[in-house]
Amino acid sequence: MTQLPSLLTLQGQLALLMLTGVFIRKVGMVDEKGKQFLTDLVINLVLPCNIIQSFRIPFHMDVLRSTFSVLLISLFLQIGCAAVSRFAYGRYAHARRAVMQYGTVCSNSGFLGNPIAEGIFGSEGQLLASIFLIPQRIVMWSTGIGYFMANDGQTDPAQKREHRKAVLKKTLTHPCILAAAIGMVIMLLQIPLPAFLGNTIKSFSSCNTALSMLLIGIIMGGSSFRHPLDRDVVLYCVIRLLLIPLGLWMGCLLFRISALTTGVSVVLAAMPMGGTTAILAAKYGADAPFAAKCIAVSTVLSLLTTPLWCLVL
Repeated sequence: MTQLPSLLTLQGQLALLMLTGVFIRKVGMVDEKGKQFLTDLVINLVLPCNIIQSFRIPFHMDVLRSTFSVLLISLFLQIGCAAVSRFAYGRYAHARRAVMQYGTVCSNSGFLGNPIAEGIFGSEGQLLASIFLIPQRIVMWSTGIGYFMANDGQTDPAQKREHRKAVLKKTLTHPCILAAAIGMVIMLLQIPLPAFLGNTIKSFSSCNTALSMLLIGIIMGGSSFRHPLDRDVVLYCVIRLLLIPLGLWMGCLLFRISALTTGVSVVLAAMPMGGTTAILAAKYGADAPFAAKCIAVSTVLSLLTTPLWCLVL
């Protein structure tokens, strides 16, 4: 498996970045105000630039025709994950439920997926991965972010309606939502950005992995991890790392999807929880320590499950 060293390198990079965040929090280099500042910086600047940059890919009708099947699979996957999120976590309080819902519809495939797909399947795999990720990037900044804003705590119908309107307005004006809309226009119309603007966006985008993982480590550093493998973490990891890719694989076999498209789709569907989950949880008052725990555990377990899926495929 020639892709295994690349996978281990990526996972090791994530782990080291998170551990660095844990260290600087434990020694007191960052306090709660510093964590909040870094959260706002990532949410309002770095992530929007990363989203726009992710849509700056070649896209035309020939590409759409050749990759239509993987785009369709990704759309059905997002619908399936949304259904799982709706029914599997209903018994949890909002703070934890939002984390598990967002982490189910939005994995870490944006960071890990492209290089792994390229390492396993070559340049064709990288192209398919770029198209596969488009629906997830749209969902994570529309339906996904709505999971964190959905807790109204109201019983009066009129108050509920007002709250939903406020949530909708806040969601639609979120910097990451606006960035996704801008990115879609740039991709569909193939708009070339001026060099100074494109390079600036790319520079901020390149900070995303380091700052996001560092922030997750800082959240972890301020939390207690006496029981990292609690029942909720295990349930999430089983769904995210095993059941979702298994269901997708069986569906691809049933409809006789090509081996390349099946392979790329299943590998990307088997990625662990994305770092954005903990950042949004910290921003909107959800269970950020639980999110950080899920990220850490699912990332470690994916060292076993991802090579296993590669062998199966």
